[in-house]
Amino acid sequence: MKNNLIAQIVYRSIYITVAVIGLLVSIGFWSIGGTGANSNINWFFFTDFFDWAIVMSLFATIPALCENICALRKGETHAFSKKVPLLKFCTMSSMLFGFILGAFFVNRVGEYWLVPANPAPGIATNYDSIFPGIATAGYWFDLAAFLPRFVLPIGYMVMWLLFEERGKTRSIYGTIGILPPTIFYFFDMFFGMIASAVCGGETGLREMGIYGVAYPFFFQDSGLSSTYHGWWWILIWPTIFGVSLMLLNNIVFRLSRIKRADGKLRVDTKTKPNEEELCDIIHKIKAHFAAKKAKKAGDGSNNDAGDKQ
Repeated sequence: MKNNLIAQIVYRSIYITVAVIGLLVSIGFWSIGGTGANSNINWFFFTDFFDWAIVMSLFATIPALCENICALRKGETHAFSKKVPLLKFCTMSSMLFGFILGAFFVNRVGEYWLVPANPAPGIATNYDSIFPGIATAGYWFDLAAFLPRFVLPIGYMVMWLLFEERGKTRSIYGTIGILPPTIFYFFDMFFGMIASAVCGGETGLREMGIYGVAYPFFFQDSGLSSTYHGWWWILIWPTIFGVSLMLLNNIVFRLSRIKRADGKLRVDTKTKPNEEELCDIIHKIKAHFAAKKAKKAGDGSNNDAGDKQ
């Protein structure tokens, strides 16, 4: 089952279809009511980490699907996808991180709230924009939240666990995997700072109706929050996320090293993968420098031979 090409092709095709739908719904191009494109298109979708993760998953899954189809055409029936293993690992980590954020922490993304900004008496408060999504109807019954925060993360993680070959990850993946969420964090932060400066600060953003564009998440939000004031939050949030990401990446790395031996599942984090079987960017860099070194050594030996003549 794990390396069955038909199963991989079917699953990846379904995932890509749902991922494209989820991305369009999240952006607002697809009206759930069936009335076509709506007027609430979010042109700043790139400030939403859930959309980042979906795009990453498409770039990781489409090459794998093409590879599966090519292998099937060659007459193979069972084969693992070898392409973009580092991107697949980073996407797996980001999807796991996004799933936890969406299920337990993120109430607001931009102007989209799972719990209203000013809830009526008797309705649970939003805890300064932090609220467990799984406890809200919006998380389960609105496709704009349900697909990016639940269906697609679960779908990608299941695909990764089912169809990725074990033991083909480098230990450094556990460190590199924190880069996509980290890059997103600082990109969003600096984008918000620039947008705020251009529009005249918090007041200007509110007057233009784009406060959520500059500060789409609770960890950037000092205007709607009574808690996250003070420069120290600039240090606290990256520390919290950094430690969390290191832990999650270590979990993903250990999952990638689970093997069955003597009828038991074991985690082998020590054995290094065969370098020639890896198709990641690190292998290409190593191969490039190895070729340059070999060429230089060859040129040196040729010069020595010419001197002797």
